[in-house]
Amino acid sequence: MTAPLLDVWSESPLSDLSVVEIILLSVLAFGVSYVSGMVGMALGVVRLPLLIAFGISVPIAAGVNLAVSVVTAVTSGWEHSRSDRIAFRVVVLIGVPSFIGAFIGSLASDAIRVWILLSLVTLVLLWSGLVALARALRTGDTREEQDEKADVPLPSPRRLTLEIAVGFLIGVLGGAVGLVLGTVRMPALVNVLKLHPAIAIGTNTIIGLLVGASGFMGKLINGDIDILLIALLGLTGMVGSYLGALRTGQMNTNHLRLAIGIVLIVVAPFMGVRAAIEFPN
Repeated sequence: MTAPLLDVWSESPLSDLSVVEIILLSVLAFGVSYVSGMVGMALGVVRLPLLIAFGISVPIAAGVNLAVSVVTAVTSGWEHSRSDRIAFRVVVLIGVPSFIGAFIGSLASDAIRVWILLSLVTLVLLWSGLVALARALRTGDTREEQDEKADVPLPSPRRLTLEIAVGFLIGVLGGAVGLVLGTVRMPALVNVLKLHPAIAIGTNTIIGLLVGASGFMGKLINGDIDILLIALLGLTGMVGSYLGALRTGQMNTNHLRLAIGIVLIVVAPFMGVRAAIEFPN
């Protein structure tokens, strides 16, 4: 029994890290997941470079990143669901078109310059983050746009078409650049579909869970995973995301907007770096 365990350890990237590096990686994963659970974005675009910086190969890092995104979304999603912060109709109407759009986008990716798309995503994140910050910091803006309840009324045909279109277009963009793009979906949920920020956070978490699970299945089939890394970062991440989701319920609307805006602006440079790496492809 000991020999197989030793084999698993020796084949894991963790075996190449010191104890201090493993602890540091765990703490960073906890921090990313805490913020992820609080603002409803998987933040894989932040976690992935961290894994690579610790010497994890890109294919393994990508598989581990997707797995951690999924398991952390389960714990934070459970808290959001328990607190009635998920609009399941929006999950279906955006999630399903996202799957279809991602497939089409992945097929069309060879015909599109990825650096252009990533540059566009960077600009969208910066603009959305600045808008969120401006609204959060605006003095005297204390009104609530909607009740913090997920059981929103049935949409009009125009709203229905808009929700499907948003899901499809974000799916196409995500499929083309190889990202789940929860960071792009969040401002769309808040600014385009006008969901209450807390509902947008819970809803985006569940959509990200579904999209991430789909991507992870492909990595699992290809064998681009590491069980020990997933176990370590998954456990610390699940605790962090759950605590972050609890924090969501303790924040008022403007503070949620402020948190979302800060995260979008912080994530934007990661996208910019990715665009620079892809240039001129």
